[in-house]
Amino acid sequence: MPEEYIYDVKQIARDNDRSLICRCPHCQNVIGIEGDDIEDVQGEQYQCRCGGWLQVDYDAVRVRPDNLAPNKGIPD
Repeated sequence: MPEEYIYDVKQIARDNDRSLICRCPHCQNVIGIEGDDIEDVQGEQYQCRCGGWLQVDYDAVRVRPDNLAPNKGIPD
């Protein structure tokens, strides 16, 4: 069972089909998120298939898909 905390995601990438993806901070799986551009998803909350919640940070940046870093831990 995932933790109750809503983690911030600071990196977004584009998948091969041009959809937006990020790494779930709870299970570390790469998941697709709804939106056409990074500005559309900043500040939005999403729930992963593992049941954990995440929020795309307003300062999130776009990176290459192979550079999505693990992002686990309660932020400061």
